[in-house]
Amino acid sequence: MAMGARGATAASESADVVILRDDISRVAHAVVVGRETVNVALQAIAVGILLSLVFMTIAAFGNLPAIVGAWMQEVVDVVAILWALRASRGKEVVPELKASSWKSPAVTSQPKV
Repeated sequence: MAMGARGATAASESADVVILRDDISRVAHAVVVGRETVNVALQAIAVGILLSLVFMTIAAFGNLPAIVGAWMQEVVDVVAILWALRASRGKEVVPELKASSWKSPAVTSQPKV
Protein backbone atom coordinates (compact mmCIF):
# COMPACT_ATOMS: atom_id res chain seq x y z
CA MET A 1 0.00 0.00 0.00
CA ALA A 2 1.41 3.39 -0.98
CA MET A 3 0.25 6.74 0.28
CA GLY A 4 0.72 10.19 -1.21
CA ALA A 5 0.75 11.38 -4.79
CA ARG A 6 4.03 13.29 -4.86
CA GLY A 7 7.52 11.87 -4.74
CA ALA A 8 6.45 8.26 -4.34
CA THR A 9 6.70 6.96 -7.90
CA ALA A 10 8.57 3.75 -7.06
CA ALA A 11 6.30 2.99 -4.11
CA SER A 12 3.11 3.63 -6.07
CA GLU A 13 4.26 1.48 -9.00
CA SER A 14 4.99 -1.51 -6.79
CA ALA A 15 1.97 -1.16 -4.49
CA ASP A 16 -1.34 -2.99 -4.88
CA VAL A 17 -3.24 0.04 -3.57
CA VAL A 18 -2.32 3.71 -3.88
CA ILE A 19 -4.06 6.30 -1.71
CA LEU A 20 -3.55 9.70 -3.26
CA ARG A 21 -4.30 11.85 -0.23
CA ASP A 22 -2.14 11.89 2.86
CA ASP A 23 -4.99 10.85 5.13
CA ILE A 24 -4.72 7.63 7.13
CA SER A 25 -8.52 7.31 7.38
CA ARG A 26 -8.54 6.50 3.67
CA VAL A 27 -6.81 3.20 4.48
CA ALA A 28 -9.78 2.04 6.53
CA HIS A 29 -12.14 3.11 3.76
CA ALA A 30 -10.05 1.22 1.15
CA VAL A 31 -10.15 -1.94 3.27
CA VAL A 32 -13.94 -1.72 3.65
CA VAL A 33 -14.42 -1.12 -0.08
CA GLY A 34 -12.15 -4.06 -0.87
CA ARG A 35 -14.05 -6.39 1.45
CA GLU A 36 -17.39 -5.29 0.01
CA THR A 37 -16.09 -5.90 -3.52
CA VAL A 38 -14.97 -9.41 -2.63
CA ASN A 39 -18.37 -10.11 -1.04
CA VAL A 40 -20.21 -8.99 -4.17
CA ALA A 41 -17.90 -11.11 -6.36
CA LEU A 42 -18.49 -14.19 -4.20
CA GLN A 43 -22.24 -13.58 -4.31
CA ALA A 44 -22.12 -13.34 -8.12
CA ILE A 45 -20.25 -16.65 -8.30
CA ALA A 46 -22.76 -18.30 -5.97
CA VAL A 47 -25.74 -16.99 -7.95
CA GLY A 48 -24.21 -18.22 -11.21
CA ILE A 49 -23.49 -21.68 -9.83
CA LEU A 50 -26.94 -21.95 -8.23
CA LEU A 51 -28.77 -20.96 -11.41
CA SER A 52 -26.61 -23.35 -13.46
CA LEU A 53 -27.41 -26.21 -11.09
CA VAL A 54 -31.13 -25.47 -11.27
CA PHE A 55 -31.16 -25.43 -15.07
CA MET A 56 -28.90 -28.53 -15.30
CA THR A 57 -31.28 -30.41 -12.99
CA ILE A 58 -34.24 -29.43 -15.15
CA ALA A 59 -32.35 -30.46 -18.30
CA ALA A 60 -31.26 -33.76 -16.76
CA PHE A 61 -34.88 -34.90 -16.57
CA GLY A 62 -35.46 -34.07 -20.25
CA ASN A 63 -37.71 -31.09 -19.59
CA LEU A 64 -35.46 -28.66 -21.42
CA PRO A 65 -34.46 -28.88 -25.09
CA ALA A 66 -30.76 -28.40 -25.85
CA ILE A 67 -31.20 -25.03 -27.58
CA VAL A 68 -33.20 -23.68 -24.65
CA GLY A 69 -30.52 -24.98 -22.29
CA ALA A 70 -27.87 -23.09 -24.27
CA TRP A 71 -29.88 -19.89 -24.07
CA MET A 72 -30.47 -20.41 -20.36
CA GLN A 73 -26.70 -20.67 -19.86
CA GLU A 74 -26.35 -17.28 -21.56
CA VAL A 75 -29.02 -15.91 -19.22
CA VAL A 76 -27.11 -17.30 -16.24
CA ASP A 77 -23.93 -15.62 -17.47
CA VAL A 78 -25.66 -12.27 -17.93
CA VAL A 79 -27.27 -12.48 -14.48
CA ALA A 80 -23.92 -13.28 -12.86
CA ILE A 81 -22.22 -10.38 -14.68
CA LEU A 82 -24.97 -7.94 -13.74
CA TRP A 83 -24.78 -9.15 -10.14
CA ALA A 84 -21.02 -8.55 -10.10
CA LEU A 85 -21.51 -5.05 -11.52
CA ARG A 86 -23.18 -4.11 -8.24
CA ALA A 87 -19.66 -3.60 -6.92
CA SER A 88 -19.15 -0.67 -9.28
CA ARG A 89 -22.14 1.28 -7.97
CA GLY A 90 -19.99 3.02 -5.41
CA LYS A 91 -22.29 2.31 -2.50
CA GLU A 92 -21.42 4.33 0.60
CA VAL A 93 -20.06 1.53 2.76
CA VAL A 94 -18.69 3.73 5.54
CA PRO A 95 -21.05 6.67 6.10
CA GLU A 96 -18.85 8.31 8.70
CA LEU A 97 -16.00 8.58 6.18
CA LYS A 98 -17.79 10.74 3.64
CA ALA A 99 -15.66 12.80 1.30
CA SER A 100 -16.91 16.00 2.91
CA SER A 101 -15.36 14.96 6.22
CA TRP A 102 -11.92 14.63 4.59
CA LYS A 103 -11.83 18.31 3.65
CA SER A 104 -11.04 21.00 6.12
CA PRO A 105 -14.12 22.91 7.21
CA ALA A 106 -14.63 26.24 5.50
CA VAL A 107 -14.75 29.33 7.65
CA THR A 108 -17.85 31.33 6.94
CA SER A 109 -18.86 34.59 8.43
CA GLN A 110 -22.52 35.16 9.08
CA PRO A 111 -23.95 38.65 9.21
CA LYS A 112 -25.19 39.76 12.60
CA VAL A 113 -28.83 40.63 12.79
